Amino acid sequence: MKKKLSGILSVILATAVVAGCGAGQATTDTNANNKTQTVEAGASQPDTKGTGEPVYPRTIKHTMGEVTLEKKPERVASVDIMGTDYFLVLDFAPIVSEGFESTKSKSPIFAKYAEGKTVKDLGGKTNLETLLEMDPEVIVMTSTGKGSRFEEFNKMADSIVIDFSVDAPNRLMKIAEVIGKEEKAKQVLADFDKLKNEAKAAADKHKGETVLFLVSNGKDFTVMHPKNFPIYYEEVGLTPITGLPEDGKIGGRIGIEALSELAPDHIFIAENRRSAKAEEPEGLIHIWKDHPVWKNLKAVKNNHVYTMDTLAGDTFFLGEIAGLEAIKINLGK
Repeated sequence: MKKKLSGILSVILATAVVAGCGAGQATTDTNANNKTQTVEAGASQPDTKGTGEPVYPRTIKHTMGEVTLEKKPERVASVDIMGTDYFLVLDFAPIVSEGFESTKSKSPIFAKYAEGKTVKDLGGKTNLETLLEMDPEVIVMTSTGKGSRFEEFNKMADSIVIDFSVDAPNRLMKIAEVIGKEEKAKQVLADFDKLKNEAKAAADKHKGETVLFLVSNGKDFTVMHPKNFPIYYEEVGLTPITGLPEDGKIGGRIGIEALSELAPDHIFIAENRRSAKAEEPEGLIHIWKDHPVWKNLKAVKNNHVYTMDTLAGDTFFLGEIAGLEAIKINLGK
């Protein structure tokens, strides 16, 4: 719902300050503890009246409180690209999104789910004037993204902060609760579980072989640490390398020499999505192909290096789909 004019005006006056102070927050959208938790999102409310139609009014509980939605929102703004990913999986197009066109140009899987959807791009730092002009009913953000700016956005429209400390399925169900897409979410999760089981069957063929997931930054690599990506290890059953650096919200950074010492049997690698260039697909990965240390890696010699969609190197739902598909295809041969 639209907030009072005084609140909106205060946000407009603050725009200049936000532009200078919010830049550091705009890219803080990764998850430090992406482990499976049991959370029954929306379990306290029925999602239909026996007709398949979602029930409104409904009260949405979120990390910054709760909000009552009188009707199913149609004009939903996503100010974190991480949240947009979940909307697209539910076949819902937010009216605006942070970083929409840039992500679509770099990620084939994001582009696939975004096909045919009209979404106004807010840019990489969320243009507040554009957001106001689009007159959203609800603004959605993530706890690891712009959740810290909840009060600011809540002056513009009813705002909801999605808890990103829980696993991907629970995030999906909470977003589905907001837009009345619970049945679609159940279908998506059934397909997701099927894919996960197929990836597990592929992983079972490589018991005891170590697997390392990396993000290529161009000059070095970020380790996708098992504690932050338990789906590939605890759930699918791949064998991790011990002693990996844990600092950072994805994992620690390592150089090419350290990669040689780790000596993984298999390497899955994605590009750093913020540094990748749309005009050079996988350019940050292929930059290593002529490096002597890279060429001498066991995984490289055995042709056991597999590229993944750039979203796989972060906490996107589509990224997990891309990662599972990479495991299924490459280890299932």
